[in-house]
Amino acid sequence: MNTRQLQTDKNQKLYHALLGILLVCALAMMMLLSYWACKYSYYGAVDGRTRGVLVGDKTWAHIAVFFAVSLCTMGIDKVLMKKDKSQQEKICLCTLIVTSVIAFILGVFYVCKNPYYPVGDQINTTAFAAYCRDGNFSMLSIGGYVGMYQQQKGLAILYEILFTLFGDFNYRPAKILHVVWWILTILAGYGFLKLNTDRPVFRMLYCVMMLGCFPLLFYLPYIYGDVLSISFGIILFYGVAAYEHSGQKRYIALASFAAGLAVLARKNTWIVLVAVAVYVLLVSLRKKKVRYLMAGTAILLTAALSVKAVDVIYEVRSGYPSGVGIPSILWVAMGLQETEGRAGVYNRYQQATFTDYDCQQELAAQQGKEYIRERLEEFSQDPGMAFNFFKNKVEGQWIEPMYAALESTESFEEGAELSSVLESLYYGELGRTIWKLTNYYQSILYLAGLMALVMLGILWWKKKEVPISLWLPWIAVFGGFLFSILWEAKSRYVFPYCVFMILYAPEGLYQTGLLLCKLPKLRKFRKSGHTQDKGEEASLRETA
Repeated sequence: MNTRQLQTDKNQKLYHALLGILLVCALAMMMLLSYWACKYSYYGAVDGRTRGVLVGDKTWAHIAVFFAVSLCTMGIDKVLMKKDKSQQEKICLCTLIVTSVIAFILGVFYVCKNPYYPVGDQINTTAFAAYCRDGNFSMLSIGGYVGMYQQQKGLAILYEILFTLFGDFNYRPAKILHVVWWILTILAGYGFLKLNTDRPVFRMLYCVMMLGCFPLLFYLPYIYGDVLSISFGIILFYGVAAYEHSGQKRYIALASFAAGLAVLARKNTWIVLVAVAVYVLLVSLRKKKVRYLMAGTAILLTAALSVKAVDVIYEVRSGYPSGVGIPSILWVAMGLQETEGRAGVYNRYQQATFTDYDCQQELAAQQGKEYIRERLEEFSQDPGMAFNFFKNKVEGQWIEPMYAALESTESFEEGAELSSVLESLYYGELGRTIWKLTNYYQSILYLAGLMALVMLGILWWKKKEVPISLWLPWIAVFGGFLFSILWEAKSRYVFPYCVFMILYAPEGLYQTGLLLCKLPKLRKFRKSGHTQDKGEEASLRETA
């Protein structure tokens, strides 16, 4: 065996080992989330006067609903498999078109009827955009809002463009654009699944689950970058997958554009970009082609240069220096604090510490590091307390079925009267009903995600290869989970990763249905319609 072959074998073993580590970590995460989601749920505050509470769930009911949906998935699959390929594609395309039309109509109607008006970070960022158009850059001064929260400049420049076209503080175009981003998310996810999976039922079910993702609908009026970053995050996944399959450079251009726009909208998109870097490492080990390294570099460089370009633009226009904001380490310190019995929630610690040290970054950062060191010592001395702290923190973020959608959008235009439907949604029976539905939706999502990971694990164990891009969203989800443990606790921050999980839910439902149909009483359900070229387990597209 020559030296080149030995190096190849070593690369393949390292690639396989890294995938195994990722798989074990992701499985542990999903087992934890699935268990908690079925056992209880976090009921977030809506009216601003009460704290969120943890409520118990009927575990058996959640599992029963999951099984029922899995069997329905198998039923739909059975019908589809009786048709030829062209008919299957027509049905999938019709599902996509109908879903997109419904999403557009429902989304536009909702954002036009909901009189949401931004507060807090949203109004400060958009006000900064309007002031900059008039040549007022005072918010960039050291100690000013954007001077402290430098990450807001990316979203601000996008709003400057929007306000130039439609007028200052005109938020309706942004809300309608959020509907467009929602539809783009559906289209990109559909394309991602078409590239990486073999069964048409996956794409159909993805469309249905995206349409049934109520928190995403309720976030559409929200004047911030969350919806945009979610949408272009999934577009990034599609671009990377399309490039892996075709090698055509236009898909890297698409992925790079999506990465740049998403990171301007929300700084936490860097978690997705770290996932891209890990993907590049994996694909380089497996395929040993420099073009993947160059493609990954182009995506990451575009994102970094986009942020840098915005810094330079504002620095030149205003005369104020960039990079003078609150050190990120202070958010980590805040994420380790307990405030009024709640773990890691926002309490203005980072801003107060920064101003206490006269906005001197090094001194403020040193204080944050010292606090973290002391806090970690407390955790090491009392492991039980540490376990409860992080358990409560994760529960408040990941087990809130609405992901704080109504809590985040509960601020309305002055003098606006809510319609009876919106009144019931925010404060009445409709809101409680939808919360119950999303509670089951969340359990289905997590359990299906767990089963999809198990399927990937089986293929990994058998050393059967699937497109490496299929792992990319999982890397981002796991990175988001780690981020949520360290950062400020807010359910809105973990919502993007839950949307990414929808890409895997159809696979998990199908595999669960397949297992259920192997039970003696359900074997008749397994007759024709469940086999394809590669047999019953042909669901994830395998590669040579």
